[in-house]
Amino acid sequence: MLRKGNVTLFSAEDKGLPGAPTNPYTYDASVLAVAFMSVVNESDAFAKNTEPLDGLDAEIKRIRLYTENVLYTVRLCEALIKQLLFCTSLPEADYHRSALGSLLSKQCSVCRSSKEKRHKISLLGSLAHRYGLCRTYDLCLDQHLRLANRLRNTEAAHSGVTKFLPREASVVRSELGEQLNNVGNDFIHMLLHISEIEGRMLKELMSEAERFGSRSRPQ
Repeated sequence: MLRKGNVTLFSAEDKGLPGAPTNPYTYDASVLAVAFMSVVNESDAFAKNTEPLDGLDAEIKRIRLYTENVLYTVRLCEALIKQLLFCTSLPEADYHRSALGSLLSKQCSVCRSSKEKRHKISLLGSLAHRYGLCRTYDLCLDQHLRLANRLRNTEAAHSGVTKFLPREASVVRSELGEQLNNVGNDFIHMLLHISEIEGRMLKELMSEAERFGSRSRPQ
């Protein structure tokens, strides 16, 4: 909303060009990020607007904007996590079509044929474990799953989540502002974990590149 700096956007036409990302999920993440920015700006403008508006129209817009905020927040998290997973040796089939909830907690596919009760794994948690961040991540798992649950509840239009209740526009706008804060706080918390893992991965890659480069230099 502060409009500071530029956001890089990669389109399908960029694929294969010099300097273009080789990670397919980078393209998804960049497009979703720009779309999410647009939704946030529109939502913020609506929540802070003081112009007269019919209560029915205000409530319809609140529901639309809240749903779009949840949708793009979750989809962007999915793309960012898959972008990290693509850099590992994990089979892409394990996460390519997975929604956020499955990326955070899913039944193990390896023990599918076992007669014992299948245990649950977390693909993002596996990355966190590699870099010694699993304890911090596990403590926040419930908070992360709130994002996935919000999307499920919003799409199912459960009572109390997207309940249609026309009121004065000022009340509706105030409610949307509170909802945006709640979604935003969960989103930021998730981004902190993703960025910390990404930082550790980049550090590891740079270290490996430097070590490989030193072996390649003539003695």
